[in-house]
Amino acid sequence: MAAENAEGVILRKYLLRETSYILVVFTKEFGKIKAVIKGVRNPYPQFGGVFEIFNKCQLFFYRKRKSPLDLITQCEAVDSFLPVRKDIERLTYANYFIELVDIVTSDYDVNEELYRTLVEGLRMLAVESSARRVSRIFELRLLGALGLSPQLKECVECGLPIEGAGSFSVKGGGLLCPKCRHKDRSALTVSCGTINFMHKIKTCDLEKTSRIKVSKEVGRELEEVLKRFMQYHIARPVKSLTFLKELQKIGVG
Repeated sequence: MAAENAEGVILRKYLLRETSYILVVFTKEFGKIKAVIKGVRNPYPQFGGVFEIFNKCQLFFYRKRKSPLDLITQCEAVDSFLPVRKDIERLTYANYFIELVDIVTSDYDVNEELYRTLVEGLRMLAVESSARRVSRIFELRLLGALGLSPQLKECVECGLPIEGAGSFSVKGGGLLCPKCRHKDRSALTVSCGTINFMHKIKTCDLEKTSRIKVSKEVGRELEEVLKRFMQYHIARPVKSLTFLKELQKIGVG
């Protein structure tokens, strides 16, 4: 077995016996790994907080070819995104981010763009004023990293350029021109502001996306479009969304 060095974000953890964990980590270099780390739970308080979910870590591990679980020998927390953990709304969105990444990834399927999107999304949650806007940015960049980025400049049916407001076809994967609108009766009407925001997020450097502002009207419209788009393409329930809805009902976020 060769020792590997990786940078990663903890997606899940499980208790194993009295002193060990099983960690699911999305790494930059190897994609998602599942591994055991031994002898680090109580009564070893010096490890407290190191293995919390969505911590960014530097780890050493051994790949075990004949076992579904690798072996982590060293794990050091690099960033715990502490401000996120002090705010219930931001904490819930962080859980949403890591749950999405866990759903859309397979073991050892390397996707550096998706890894950067996750780390930058967590970083923005820790410093930005609007967690909902950060979530929209994260969703759009996640779709791009998966090759599912919506088509926004040409009609998805006929290929003609589209200017101004349009209709968004969830199943078609982008905008429809007026002549093709009838081909998807469930298409959503979207404003110029929403289209422009999506296009900027798609094309802007990831680190600069937090500077792009959005009105409340565009934010609401974009949330509905991306909610349906994500549901259609991911096609699996996301548990953290249920809690997000409950928070919004009581006026949080």
